[in-house]
Amino acid sequence: MRDFSVVMINPKKDPTGFADVGHTELVVLAGDSIEDVKNRDVNNYLNEWAKYAREHGVYIVPGLYIEDDYLCLCLIDDNGRVMGSQRACHLNTRSFPELRRGDNINIIDTPFAKIFLCVDVDTLKPQIIRAAVLMGAEVVVSVQYIAPDRYNESMILAGAWQNAQQNCIYILNAHNLGANIIGPCETSEDLSGFIKRMGADSLDIRAELSVSSRDKAYGNFPIFKTLNRDLYNRYFGDHSHAARRKKS
Repeated sequence: MRDFSVVMINPKKDPTGFADVGHTELVVLAGDSIEDVKNRDVNNYLNEWAKYAREHGVYIVPGLYIEDDYLCLCLIDDNGRVMGSQRACHLNTRSFPELRRGDNINIIDTPFAKIFLCVDVDTLKPQIIRAAVLMGAEVVVSVQYIAPDRYNESMILAGAWQNAQQNCIYILNAHNLGANIIGPCETSEDLSGFIKRMGADSLDIRAELSVSSRDKAYGNFPIFKTLNRDLYNRYFGDHSHAARRKKS
């Protein structure tokens, strides 16, 4: 990973042009309703944002979309090419009862960072992000749909925020009601872990993700140096209880 700039945008707030991405390298979209996700024409949608990526010379993570009965995210590069995609490994059955679950974790290697795309409620499953980080992910882009009648601050704290702390990693968390740029607490000025925050009525937030700030935080909390690997292997490896049950 190297230092790079990111902007998180709600395009609905300015459909005429919505934001000056400037020298930003990564754009992440927020603000989609569940109707947007379920009703969009996937090919047209991705082609639209591929064109935007080419014209502005940025990498972009559009919103959630459904393909082959899976809930998905993808990363489009600055040439308008889909570099990689990720299927949701877990589902909110209230919102997407008809879909299937994926069973792969994909890390996408970009010029500025190795990125994991965390789809919807996978951000609430700490084992998913921990596995992605152990596979080499340096930045997580999390896009989720949150039912407005269920939204509260604790959902962000229990999901993206706590995963950023427990894995000492930057997480870009976008949802239909706003967005957050989150890092280890020491990467934010107020030590909250929230580098920038955006509400439902805002257009965009932006930040520079610093390697040195992240490394300083890791130096004070070297989580991966203190892992009990024997314990991990026993309960999460090939010889775990779950694996034995699956084989039986």
